[in-house]
Amino acid sequence: MRRYSSAVALAATAVCVIAIGTAQPADATPTSYVHNDCTSSDRGHPTHCFRIHYNSRSETTTQSTSACLATRHSRSSEYGYSPNGGASLIRFVFYDFPSEVYGGMPFPCGHSSGDGDGQGVFNSAASAWNQDPYAAYSVYSQTGYGGESKWYPKADGYARNLGSGLKNHNGAHKRYS
Repeated sequence: MRRYSSAVALAATAVCVIAIGTAQPADATPTSYVHNDCTSSDRGHPTHCFRIHYNSRSETTTQSTSACLATRHSRSSEYGYSPNGGASLIRFVFYDFPSEVYGGMPFPCGHSSGDGDGQGVFNSAASAWNQDPYAAYSVYSQTGYGGESKWYPKADGYARNLGSGLKNHNGAHKRYS
């Protein structure tokens, strides 16, 4: 009886070792994180971007106490994208950065408060503000520019909270020039 129990225990251990040794990681795709997607050849306004913020804010202010994603691009998914057919993933995240980090970007994101810093943008935004003088933007509740949306006119100077159907349900944003 003892010999049989030992053999069963040894066989079970061997199966566990083989299973652990051959298991593949759930996601082996290399991931990088982007918080400033605001690039432009416009030398007059290189840092005037559309900002998606982690926290809600007053409709009469341009400043925020939460981290943001700065962008000048349409993104059909605020989760991220794979630029090379899936060999890597670029994720969009909120970041708390001062203006001097990005060449004097007016009204930095967060002011070191830490709210939302490092959090993924997808389904986590509460407000936005458009500083882009050349384009309007919309934030959508679904990826692929679907569902409910909120319009942000060209650099009008006002921050706007996302509506109740969009707050923490944001999936995409689109630039209209």
